[in-house]
Amino acid sequence: MIANGQSSKAEKINNLISGLAKTGHFSGTVTVSHNGKIIYEKAFGLANADFKIPNTVNTRIGIASITKPMTAVVLLRLVEEGKVRLDDPLSKYIPDFPSGEKITIEMIYRHRSGILHRVMPPEMETVPYTSEQMVEKVKEAKLAFVPGEKRLYSSGGYAVLARVLEIASGKSYAQLLKQYVFDPAGMRDSVDFNGTEIMERRAQDYILDADGYKNASLKDYSFLVGAGSVFGTASDVHRFAAAIVEGKYGEGVKNAQITEGIFSASGATNGHRAYVEMKGDKSYGFALVSNLACGAVDIVQVGLKEIMEGREPKNTAISVPKFDPAANLNLSRFTGKYKAASGSEIEIVERNGSLYSSDIRLYSVKPGCFFDYRFFGEACFVSEAGKIKEIKWRGATFDLTWMKQ
Repeated sequence: MIANGQSSKAEKINNLISGLAKTGHFSGTVTVSHNGKIIYEKAFGLANADFKIPNTVNTRIGIASITKPMTAVVLLRLVEEGKVRLDDPLSKYIPDFPSGEKITIEMIYRHRSGILHRVMPPEMETVPYTSEQMVEKVKEAKLAFVPGEKRLYSSGGYAVLARVLEIASGKSYAQLLKQYVFDPAGMRDSVDFNGTEIMERRAQDYILDADGYKNASLKDYSFLVGAGSVFGTASDVHRFAAAIVEGKYGEGVKNAQITEGIFSASGATNGHRAYVEMKGDKSYGFALVSNLACGAVDIVQVGLKEIMEGREPKNTAISVPKFDPAANLNLSRFTGKYKAASGSEIEIVERNGSLYSSDIRLYSVKPGCFFDYRFFGEACFVSEAGKIKEIKWRGATFDLTWMKQ
């Protein structure tokens, strides 16, 4: 859909995304607004590659960590209702949680609790969990630091927060989402994940590698309750952003969620990615959800912002470098754990003759440097005195340094 009177911006958007979709680099849906009116809404790629079923604007795709600001909305609304306090200790709701008397609800909300981001190995993320069971899994993981001392982005923490909200309200997390988030915003196509139920219009998850589409590893997204468990459409994610900037969730939520005049949120989990951004004055807004985890999402994200701000997109195509396996023969020297300044950690492992960071395969391109399809990024290992010191990993929307541990 291209709205009348907005053909210039809409045509640029269509040219940007269509080009990436034609080369098999983008699959998903996009919704864009200008001055509060939808000017572009379109679907690309396949919801199911096995049966060649195309995505539609009503296809449900996982929104990953955009779930977190939804959980935050529920929290802040319950605070307003006096059902929970930000300075409440976690032990008030979960008495046997380790160091629960030192962890406040606000620490969890602001990622300062010390609870790890992921608390289980990947193979344990394939079975269903209740919110109570997820709390038990989080309990088993040692805190990364003394609560309140640092900040560490934590999906595990938001799983605990979801359970706290259930206890405080007497309602399930899915019921809370519907009451406080979905219904006020008119989000008719959004649901919390339940692996045992059929989800109509749900897209399959895919990753991209040198051979094209591949099935993403199977996950039961109940392990990301409160943190990355919502599935929906680009239109619904756009409605969520609009509800925040319009104050439909209240001024407290609006003030908490908007930074420097913009609300934005992103998510990436397994085989799906999502991004939303909206100016506080609604001069522009856009949302995209993708069931193909690759760097085209970053290119679309950046390009949409440039177009809506009246600029020409700088990057409109993918340039995959030539792979050279012979450039890095001794892969074991790159393996190990690495930590960013934020406290986040990654582990580089060798499997079947290739390097991986979680499920991200790194393709050798030149001595010390590797290409990844997940972000269309370049990860270069820096040596000092003959030993690996750090990784400098750069993509379209990030430039990070990870120190060898």
